[in-house]
Amino acid sequence: MSEDTSNPTDQLVELFVYAPVGLALEAVDNFPKFVERGRSQVTIGRFLARTAAKRGGASIEAVADRVVNDAAQVVVDLFGIDLRVDGDAEPTVQPTADATIVAIDDAELPIPEYDSQAAAQIVKLLPQLDPAELRTIAEHERTGRARVTILRKVEQLLDDA
Repeated sequence: MSEDTSNPTDQLVELFVYAPVGLALEAVDNFPKFVERGRSQVTIGRFLARTAAKRGGASIEAVADRVVNDAAQVVVDLFGIDLRVDGDAEPTVQPTADATIVAIDDAELPIPEYDSQAAAQIVKLLPQLDPAELRTIAEHERTGRARVTILRKVEQLLDDA
């Protein structure tokens, strides 16, 4: 606003007549610059949105996988049930096709009251057993409840022996 307009009517005319006309003329002169600036801002915005979505998606997926794995481990620890359905859930200690299945009595097992214990309790005791006892446990487990958690741990301990 100019300094010589102290009259409120003149100020309103400047605000609602002269300013819009001046702005329109400026816009016509600088229209290509405005278009280019708007285009570059939209391009930058799209790039940032895509980058955030990729990183956020990967982060969310990693967190979700971690939560699911932790929950599955809690179920294994509490109830001895392996709920995973992925390809790794299959036990790698399996009987051969021509193996003779012999039932082993709970009293013959190296862990007292074996069949009444949860997998999490048994897994904690397995490192104390020798390889022959581990094979006995694996055989009993394969012919009985076939708990993947126990079979995996037995296989790991046998591989390390």
